[in-house]
Amino acid sequence: MPDPRPGTAVPQSDSRGRAIGPGFAALLAVTTVCAGPAAADPPATTAESCSPAKVAIGIPTRTPLLDWSENLAFDASGDIWIARSLGNAVEHYNHDGRLVTSVPVSGPGAVRLGPDGLFYVTYGNSPFAGAAKQGGVVRFDPKAPAPQPEVFVSGLGQANGAAFDRDGNLYVADTSANTVERVRPDGTVDADWTERARNALAASGSGADGIVADGGILYVTLLESPTARVVAMPIADPALTSVAIDLAPAPLSPPLLPDDLAIGADGALYIATGTGQLVRADPIAHTSCTLLTIEPLTSVAVNPADTRTLILGTENGDLVKARVH
Repeated sequence: MPDPRPGTAVPQSDSRGRAIGPGFAALLAVTTVCAGPAAADPPATTAESCSPAKVAIGIPTRTPLLDWSENLAFDASGDIWIARSLGNAVEHYNHDGRLVTSVPVSGPGAVRLGPDGLFYVTYGNSPFAGAAKQGGVVRFDPKAPAPQPEVFVSGLGQANGAAFDRDGNLYVADTSANTVERVRPDGTVDADWTERARNALAASGSGADGIVADGGILYVTLLESPTARVVAMPIADPALTSVAIDLAPAPLSPPLLPDDLAIGADGALYIATGTGQLVRADPIAHTSCTLLTIEPLTSVAVNPADTRTLILGTENGDLVKARVH
């Protein structure tokens, strides 16, 4: 099995396969841009009125871009863990923003707290690892003084986003293969379910990236979709996948590059985009609006201590606090 620690596949580009370019300065100004009406692509997407979020830098980057914060999650005590994809590590920060420890993981993607209290981290989040089937998932105990990752599942493609369902199954987005892998609690892959998900996504768009579970539905972002599509994938039958929302439905809309997403306390989807927007979307009413536009975003998590505050990961490496209404 591949070694999920640094040295196996050091990415020379970002997780989307783009060459690493100049850094982006953190912008604290807030703008509000609401999505326009949809073209004739059912279900119709309409604009939603929204108030701009208030933003501030939470944990600043130390080295722009090299600190790329691909994903993040909170542990049971409220501390935050950040996947530094270019640094091949998952870093643990305490409530004061102080770096506590660093866990070696090669090309980490999503960081998710499992039902057993362990952290599960996707690795091999690059097109190169995807082509060589060197992606997978490691897990470790966040309470250990020096957490040691162990392989939970290997042989996946470009393992990126992840989410657990109510039964303890783990769903992993393979961006390069454009599918969602279902991994059972014992670490085996449900190949039949995964193939049905692949076929469904082939008809919806490309670049499966972020995943969040809401009861019996997985919401999956399609990074490479020209309409910035988010699909609703029924866990019971992924073949019934449908369009939840197109964030940029107009024919001449600029790309939004939907990345990771989270469900807020209000039940809405909050979606981070590679073009720097934080979007709030209602996948039932098919409405959306942009809460802020700043530096390119990678991920979003709800602060458990204050559910109106979202923590955003960025390509530059900053962690941004966004206070939503």
